[in-house]
Amino acid sequence: MPPGSTLLPVVTGWFSEFAALSERAHGAVPFGRGPARWAGATYDPVSHYRGARVLEFFAGRGLTPEWLRTVSRHQVGRLAERFDALGLDPARVSRDRDTPLERVAGFLALRTPIAGGLSRRLRERGVWTDHRGNVLRFGPAPYLSDLQIDSAIAELGDAVRASWPPMA
Repeated sequence: MPPGSTLLPVVTGWFSEFAALSERAHGAVPFGRGPARWAGATYDPVSHYRGARVLEFFAGRGLTPEWLRTVSRHQVGRLAERFDALGLDPARVSRDRDTPLERVAGFLALRTPIAGGLSRRLRERGVWTDHRGNVLRFGPAPYLSDLQIDSAIAELGDAVRASWPPMA
């Protein structure tokens, strides 16, 4: 909260009142001073303890942002490489090749008119993806092995070949 700020939230919760209970005016919404005015409803501190434990866990295992990004880039690159090796018809499923893989976020997005059907079929085969409209997304994670990534893309190839003509 910037010092001296006079901004007030549009919506507040009763926790904001604690700092100003003794000043409560009848019918007025009391706001606490400083950051307290932004407090919400019932405060749940459990997330702070959980967050602290997660940070300890990451630090204890060397899971730095740099290491995690290196793993992510490796995995997204491997997904793209294995996908390209499938040689699938781009009318069935394709990926963006204009954006360099270094600029791709934490998942590989594939365009296909049957994204929802493929996602369901892959899940039946133990491969978890998600889809948004005509985009099928593979989101790797640091606990996945290269073998699992290779297997997921092989399952995609089988599912695409088995799904043409397109499923509903």
